[in-house]
Amino acid sequence: MGAYANASASQLIQRIDAIERETEAMYLELAALFPAIKQGVDESARNAETAIKSIMTGYRSGASAEAAKRRKAEFLEDALRFFESASKVETAFLSGIETNIESLGRLDDIIDRIRADSEEMEIVSLNAMTVAFKSGAAGRAFSVITDELKKLAGRTIQHADDLSRAGAMLMTELATLRVTLGELAQKQEAFFAAVRDALESGFESLDQDVLEVAGWLRSLARDAQTVREPVAGVMQGVQVQDIIRQSLDHVRLALDAVAGSEDKYDAAEERMFLAEITRLSSELVGDIQAKAAASYDKLQDELASILGIMERVEDKRAQPPSGAEDDGSGMDFDALAAAYLDAKASASNYAGSVVAGVNKLGERFKAVDAILSRFRNIVTASRIETARNKALAIVSNTVLGMMELTERLAQDIAAAGGITRGFSKGLAHGVAEYLSTSDAGKAMMKDGIERLRQEFTRLGESKRQLRDAESSFRPFTDDFVTAVTTASETAGRINELIEDLSAMKGELADRSASLSDEDQSTGSIRDQRLKDIIDRFTIFTHKETASRLAGMESDLDAQAAESGDVTLF
Repeated sequence: MGAYANASASQLIQRIDAIERETEAMYLELAALFPAIKQGVDESARNAETAIKSIMTGYRSGASAEAAKRRKAEFLEDALRFFESASKVETAFLSGIETNIESLGRLDDIIDRIRADSEEMEIVSLNAMTVAFKSGAAGRAFSVITDELKKLAGRTIQHADDLSRAGAMLMTELATLRVTLGELAQKQEAFFAAVRDALESGFESLDQDVLEVAGWLRSLARDAQTVREPVAGVMQGVQVQDIIRQSLDHVRLALDAVAGSEDKYDAAEERMFLAEITRLSSELVGDIQAKAAASYDKLQDELASILGIMERVEDKRAQPPSGAEDDGSGMDFDALAAAYLDAKASASNYAGSVVAGVNKLGERFKAVDAILSRFRNIVTASRIETARNKALAIVSNTVLGMMELTERLAQDIAAAGGITRGFSKGLAHGVAEYLSTSDAGKAMMKDGIERLRQEFTRLGESKRQLRDAESSFRPFTDDFVTAVTTASETAGRINELIEDLSAMKGELADRSASLSDEDQSTGSIRDQRLKDIIDRFTIFTHKETASRLAGMESDLDAQAAESGDVTLF
């Protein structure tokens, strides 16, 4: 073959080699990304199931849904049983307070009578003193007695006033205790009702959220798995590289046959041969360009599908089902618990104050009772003195009045003492029982409230875990995203290859036309070897073209295998 033919063939071979290297590098790079893409898709499914399992394990503590539901119901029943018992104690104590207030109301009337009798005794004693003074020396001893009686009457009046004030103060304290117990009952009921409702609604809400988040995660994972189809399409597009390489190899083999031949041919025949070879090469390069363009379009479509799926899944991930920032309880547990405990402590303090007031009232009645004994002694002394001294006969009726007043005072004081003792005993017993129950139950109360607080904390933590699971779940791993981005960039380079192939096709066509113009003869190639090369090249290109036109791209591998026979120049 001549130097011109060799030089032309060598230049084309170098171009083909460069294109083949670039083509192989690009498609192999795409093929190398497939394991990372596939692994990312598989990992997404595993991550979703791991997140769901973590949620279910944390929520159910490893138990079944039915067991978890039963555990919550049992907890509510156990946690609130003690508080319901405490509420009954409060109600019973309040009922006892109401009864004692009614009893203390009767005491006011008795104290008023004691005061009235004491005031009358004071007047009687003054009258008796006046008579004694008028009796002269005979009434001197009696005047001493009546003076003492007047003093005792004054003291009794003072005690009656003190008793009245103490009773009023005690009534005020009892009324305050009643109000305090009423407030306690309200806060207690509000606290128990809020806790019960919050836990029930919180558990129900958590149940719903857990199911929704689990379904949402599975839905995201399923949606993410739909990238498998376009990913498979990408890999099918990569397979065209073998076809392109075989076609380029065929062009190279044909040109190698030209460049490597040492045979001497007729110049005109050589130009006709080169013109035909470059024309056939131009057609084959055009076919390669079409395959590369189809591959590029397919890759772009599949990558666009992948990116579209990723975008839709990410949009869906940005709208999680729960999204709530509260702890799931809908109440300020600590504030309600503190208000309840403060009311309970206030009731205990007032109850203790009432007991102290009752004790003081009892002591005051003991003092009045001591004065009554002195009254009796003086009245007895008055009777003796009037019986001994005839001059005092005039005050005998006064002495009888003093005796009658003394008996009335005795009855009233006895009645008041009975009421006070009964009141003191009943109230003190009720308060003592309430306080002792309160003291004994403080540890249980504290434990019960702490258990409730822990349950609210666990409820809030479960909600936070759900939000964390929502926010941390990634349908596509970083490696997957990186691989897809790299694949998109690599696919973009195929367009540059298509432009190179288009330039080569045009260059080959121009060269073929130029050679045909140089050869003005209408003869044909006579050398059999050159004919064979052209015939085999023609057979290969015609098969390629026929396959493409008939839509038999999937059979190209088999055709390439057949063409291997043809390319053995």
